[in-house]
Amino acid sequence: MDVLSRAVMCFCLMGWMTLGWSNAAQYTSINMKSNIDKLKVHYKISKDQLFNGKPVFPKDTFEDSERRVWMSVVLDVYRSIFSQMLNQTVDQEVRERLDQVKGKVQETQKHYFLKRIPELRTHLQNLWAIETSNTTVQGKALSEFITIYEKASKLALKIHLKKDNRRKRRQAQRLKSHIM
Repeated sequence: MDVLSRAVMCFCLMGWMTLGWSNAAQYTSINMKSNIDKLKVHYKISKDQLFNGKPVFPKDTFEDSERRVWMSVVLDVYRSIFSQMLNQTVDQEVRERLDQVKGKVQETQKHYFLKRIPELRTHLQNLWAIETSNTTVQGKALSEFITIYEKASKLALKIHLKKDNRRKRRQAQRLKSHIM
């Protein structure tokens, strides 16, 4: 293979890779976008309702470890919304589109997010329901405090060390790139 052929092949390969990587940010398939667009037409709401300044899901400001839990719950809420929509419609085409979208949400949640979200939700609801003014609860909480505090401190240290290690790696990479 001559130099010109190699150069052309290399150029084509770089172009293909660039296009592939630029499209990698697009996780939503054309089919999914089409289904959502058609469902938005079917479930049309007024612009005043749509742009009232109150999103259904507020913007998350969490770190990655928190974002995983947050996104799992958001996807769970979407599954619930799509289930309600399925229960309320008789239109077969709408049902098929909702089934496809709900299936993709379930697949994403199953493969990439917490599988134990229902159990986590139950535990969180139980925590939020604790009667903090109850003297028996207060006494039991005091008895359990040292154990819980130790676990929390250990987790906090682990998270801090992870962040510190990431920071050190970034600094080392920057130093290495400046040296070369």
